[in-house]
Amino acid sequence: MGVVYVLEDGYLAKDGGTLKVSKRGPGGGETLLEKPLIGVEEIVVLGNAVVTPALLKHCAEENIGLHYVSTGGRYFAGLTRTPAKNAPARVAQFAAHLDPTRKLALARRFVLGKLRNSLTLLRRNGAEGWEEIRWAIGELDKAADEGALRGLEGNAADVYFRSYAALLPEGFRFSERSRRPPRDPANSLLSLAYTFLAKECESALQVAGLDPYVGYLHEVRYGRASLALDLMEEFRSILADSVVLSLLNNRRLTLEDFDDAEGYPKLRKESFPKFLRAWEERLTDRVRHPLLGKAYSYRQTVLVQARVLVKHLMGELPAYEPFTVR
Repeated sequence: MGVVYVLEDGYLAKDGGTLKVSKRGPGGGETLLEKPLIGVEEIVVLGNAVVTPALLKHCAEENIGLHYVSTGGRYFAGLTRTPAKNAPARVAQFAAHLDPTRKLALARRFVLGKLRNSLTLLRRNGAEGWEEIRWAIGELDKAADEGALRGLEGNAADVYFRSYAALLPEGFRFSERSRRPPRDPANSLLSLAYTFLAKECESALQVAGLDPYVGYLHEVRYGRASLALDLMEEFRSILADSVVLSLLNNRRLTLEDFDDAEGYPKLRKESFPKFLRAWEERLTDRVRHPLLGKAYSYRQTVLVQARVLVKHLMGELPAYEPFTVR
């Protein structure tokens, strides 16, 4: 998959069959990037780049995702791929959402995937405290309603982040997960990774023909991509958390790569390529899918899971099988 990240406040244009990124403003005009559009599947803008109408039209016609993301980890808006013409899948999705029994069953499966992969990450890295997460997995089927299920998930998440923080190098360890705004560099980096993961999940759901805003574990709220948040639960630890852990423990990012000029720790603009490189490396890693028995990149696996969900909603699979690693 060809993903282009634009960090400069540049000028994006379609020049024949080429994506051209140039500087703008006084002394502008220097070409920063030229890439054949046939090899571009997504454009992610981290800044205030100007996109020409011709490029916007091309992205819409060719299903190229165009996303605006802040350098602080907030997703602003995007031109996403045209949803698949699978209206029956969306009807089935809404029906399951309105059925309390099916809604709870699906919510359990998303939490199950999250806890299994969280447990795997901690055990692989020799962390302590994972026994409580294993206990929570055994209690999921006993959760009588959504409130009880979210209580189990929340308590397990608290345990997970305490154990996860202990794996980080000195200077990056934190006492609890914090957001809006994050209170320390590691939490800031986690929020940034989750923003990119949510973007991947939302795009995958749209391609599969589902509505990213109607979910099961996360309540429906105006402007919240609830189903994208549901799907990303099983990928948080093995993608976002794994990338952050690797970047910090391998010293690819240090405290000098962050500043708090805006009142909270934030990755410096010049350090962004380090994160983006690690993120793309992880998404292109290949892994065997336990249900299908085939190897896919992690980016492809997110889309595969969206399609597995469609098959369950349409009655082709008795239960949704979350993607888990060992």
